Amino acid sequence: MRQRLTVEDYRAAARRRLPRLVFDYVDGGAESEETVRANCEAFRRVSFRPRREAASAAGASLEVTVVGQRLSLPVLLAPCGGARIVQPEGDLAGVRAAGRAGSAFLLSAMSGHRIEEVAAAAGGPVWFQLYDLGGREPTMRAVERAAGAGVGALMITVDTAATSLRERDRRNGLDRLLGGSRLRALPCFLPLLAKPRWFVQRLVDGLAPPLANVVDEEGRARTLGSGFVPRSLGWADLAWIRQVWDGPIVVKGILTPDDAERAIAHGASAVVVSNHGGRQLDGSEATLRALPEIVQVVGNSCDVLLDGGIRSGTDVLKALALGARAVLIGRPWIYGLAVAGERGVEAVLELFRESLARNLTLLGCDDVRGVAAKHVRVPAGWLDGRGPAYDGAEGASS
Repeated sequence: MRQRLTVEDYRAAARRRLPRLVFDYVDGGAESEETVRANCEAFRRVSFRPRREAASAAGASLEVTVVGQRLSLPVLLAPCGGARIVQPEGDLAGVRAAGRAGSAFLLSAMSGHRIEEVAAAAGGPVWFQLYDLGGREPTMRAVERAAGAGVGALMITVDTAATSLRERDRRNGLDRLLGGSRLRALPCFLPLLAKPRWFVQRLVDGLAPPLANVVDEEGRARTLGSGFVPRSLGWADLAWIRQVWDGPIVVKGILTPDDAERAIAHGASAVVVSNHGGRQLDGSEATLRALPEIVQVVGNSCDVLLDGGIRSGTDVLKALALGARAVLIGRPWIYGLAVAGERGVEAVLELFRESLARNLTLLGCDDVRGVAAKHVRVPAGWLDGRGPAYDGAEGASS
């Protein structure tokens, strides 16, 4: 495989390999994409304060425990609907790569692969992301299937109460391609032929992969373009979910301390500070900016994870320094999938592993669990009133 040193290298290669419509679906966000940019920019605004302590790159430990599950890499693969459209192996490629990396794989409810086959292919923990799949009965059946497959945690996404406007998708005609008449979809279909290797893969796999976990009582799966739109579950739904699920629950889509407290009150073992990668409410606060006050409120009540804008090992270290237990990456692993399937996902995870080990050592640490607020400086105002744990913050006493 050609040497690619950064996630941006994989992004550029994915752009070349995928039809524009598919690349933009992966790469884009809601409306003006202000939040997509803000997520990345927040990491640029945090600087390191290395401690000149003895540290060995060979001995750097990247091991963490999340919801009681031991991982050797604090970088989890986020749920990404439509992975099978990017490359036929889709989530199967992702789960195998995550297992070899010693990480966890989070399966989207909108996957083109069945829960059971993804769990069977796993070499490590698998979590299942849950939406309202058309009412309580089909949603409950999905939970029961996840439990039967040995899924390690259930992720409830709470930031999708309505469908956002994704301007790139609308301009590219994705809605017409999936849900319009064949005649109206024809101008959107023809550009797909410009990427013949991708197009042949799609013909072999089927142009419209099934939504393998969105099934009716007879077990028939819906397909993309069938009109199904996922919606978030509400707080009240967690009560009946607990009737059929006794494992860890992770609540994803938290941006405020009060919602974090609400999640804990409803039995969450972890929360994910997330704005859906900038794909829902445009103008939402960057996740790294929202992280510290949520960590302060949560304390030791549950694990705090973060996604959004993470493109390197240094980004991961900054999130850990501000209190995240681990992070989730979405677009980066999909870029790798587009470039080289399973090997591409594995290569992206290896980039994160190497960067983490190298920069952890340069920071003066041997263990990611020792990275703390003293190792970073943040813009004035980010941590106002957050107490002595943040004495490394700009504007605080030292």
